Order: sequence, then C-alpha cells, then structure tokens
Amino acid sequence: MRCRTTEQVPKCFRQVKCPYVPGETVYGEFGAINYTLVGPADGELVVCFHGLNGSRMLFQDSAAYIARSGNFRVLTFDLYGHGLSNAPPVDLMPCASCSTSCRASCCAWNGPRGRYDLDFFVDQTDELLWLIGLENEPMNLMGFSLGGAVAVAFAKRFPSRVRRLVAISPSGFIPKVPPLYYVLKAVWCCLVPLAPHVLCTCWYKKERFARSLRAENQDMDDPAIHSLWSRFVWQLFVKRGVASATLVNWFNLTELYEHVGRNQRPVLLVWGERDNLNPVATVGKKVKALFSNAKLLEIPRAGHIALCDRPREVVPRIVRFLQLPVNSRMDSADLEPVALPAPRPDDQTPEPEEYDDEKAEQVALRAENMPVALVLGHTEQDVALAGGQQLRAPVLG
Repeated sequence: MRCRTTEQVPKCFRQVKCPYVPGETVYGEFGAINYTLVGPADGELVVCFHGLNGSRMLFQDSAAYIARSGNFRVLTFDLYGHGLSNAPPVDLMPCASCSTSCRASCCAWNGPRGRYDLDFFVDQTDELLWLIGLENEPMNLMGFSLGGAVAVAFAKRFPSRVRRLVAISPSGFIPKVPPLYYVLKAVWCCLVPLAPHVLCTCWYKKERFARSLRAENQDMDDPAIHSLWSRFVWQLFVKRGVASATLVNWFNLTELYEHVGRNQRPVLLVWGERDNLNPVATVGKKVKALFSNAKLLEIPRAGHIALCDRPREVVPRIVRFLQLPVNSRMDSADLEPVALPAPRPDDQTPEPEEYDDEKAEQVALRAENMPVALVLGHTEQDVALAGGQQLRAPVLG
C-alpha cells in the first residue's frame, strides 16, 4: 500500500494513526488487497462489495450474521483505492493510446496504473478469488451502491459463476456524466500534487474541521469529530492515491443492468424508503424492471444505507434470500427470516453484535443530517453517538 513517509506528511498531521482495522493481506497486480473471509470452509461463498469511499468494514456485522447461519462463507475486501487496499496512481490516459514519449512519462512509476472503472474492480475481484484459492467456487454477490454496480458487472463477465445477486441501492442511473467529472479528470494531474499543501491550510486543520462539523451537527461530540478527522487526514495526507480513486465513471449503466437482468438467477433489490440519493420511487422501480427475476424489498424508515440503518429488518431477509433454491421465482418468494442455528463446535466465526433498532434509527438520522462528502467509509472506531456508540456506515455510497 502506497503511503507517504513521516517527513512527507505535513507536521500538523504526523500524529494521526491509521483508522482502519486490518484483515488478511494478499498482493495483486496493483498492490496490497485487504480482505476477511469468515464462515465454515464448506459454506457457499458470498462476496461483498462496499460503496464509493467505503471499506469492507461496512459488512462487518452482516458478514458475521450471515456466516452464523452455518451455510455460508463470506468474503469482504477493500476495493483498490479504499480502506487498506493499495491505491495505485490513476490512469487518466490509457497507455495503449499514448505516444512513445508520453508512454515513457506516464508509466515512469514502478507499477501499473489503475483505471478506476467497473472493469478494474471486476479484475481485482477475480484476481483476489484466484489468490485465495476460490476461483472455481460458485458464489453469491452482495453490493451496496457503487458495489452493487461492481457486482452486476462481475455477473455480466462471469455469468456461470454467480448463483444469486443482492443489490442494495445500486448506483449507475445518473443519465448524463456531469461536466465537472471531465473537468476534474483533465486537471487531476495538477490537483493531486498540490492537494496536501492547499488542503492542509484551507480545510483540514482539526479546529476548522470541528467547526464545520458542528455547524451541521451541533450535538456532535469530540470523539466523533476526532474519528472523522483522523480518517480524512489519513486518507488524504498519509495514504497515497485515495483522491484519484473517486473518479469512477458510474453513470448511465442501464444497458449493463438490462444485460445481466436477462439471466433468470434470483435477484434481491434492497432499498431504503428515505433514500434521497437514489430514490426508490423512481430509481428503485426502474432497476427492478430491468431484471427478469427480481424482488424489490423496500425498508421503512431507512435511508441510502438500509443495510445499516435497519439491520434487524434487512440482514435476516438477506440470509433467507440466500437460502432460496437457485431456481426460485422472486415474485412469489417468501423472505420471512428464520431463527439462526446454534454455532457449530468448529465454528471460529466471531459473534455478530446484537442489533439494536433504536440505536440504528438514531444512527440513520445522524447520517441523514451529515454532509454526504464527509463520511468516507466505516471503521470500528467511528463514534457517532454520545456514550461511545458506533457509526455503522458511510454516507457516500
């Protein structure tokens, strides 16, 4: 994982510690991949994809719950440019189309550049599965927001490997690419080197960061502010390449979903009733119509991150869906949850935390009131509520 040396980090940020919890590490073509695999060795594989600027920690509790069912082995990992996986330099101009002199300049660093598109993340997933010996396993895919689009793209490339698909408010339905996206790509080679020097004095000193947060959330306590500040600073000033990884083109993916939707595999779409980023009344119903065998599960009182806003309502139903036969018709499928079995004697899966509906609703309300761009992923140390309770999700999907 590319990180700056202590001397390269601005002095005011050198005391900041890494906010992410490491799992296992393998090394792919583009560097370190941070992952966790839980559940019985003979369990059916479930591969989870987090959202933009998130991390594998989004699925920490739900992965433990699914694995506890006794039938599933759950793989969570950080996409390149996220969490504790490497963020290779972004490839804004693929070398195949460059001149010889340009190719020598843009490939001068010691390693390949990342494209940061859906195919790039599909390649990473395929490589990770090969590295950990699961390349031949049939699997179920579960993705949130951008991760939902990655899951769909994986199912398009490897249709015979995917048995079921869970998409939680999947992205890809902004009809046109915003002009700002092209502007950022055009000037990114200048912005990235300047960012640590400009942002340090302008936005990310802790006192100013705290004032900005309290302007939006007057009751936000010091531990919560410190947690968010530490994550921003570590990603922007310690780990290299994070900002570049946000330039993912995830716009107007209707044809991708329509192509994958022709397959008769069971698909579960999970949407929060209060999702203002990806409204269920418009986007949710449109996505459902693109799949030939899908059920749309609308979660009351949940926002964009229904998985974490209302976990007691969402996760057991995902388990029930995963237990359905692969030839099930979703229009008549029963998703009422069943009780979990007792853990097996050889089960080393960590106990899932007890879900607390009241706490989850408070977290959901807090997330709705927080500026979208301020929450970049999920860690165990995210203190969101007074009394040391945890923030369970990123806002930006």
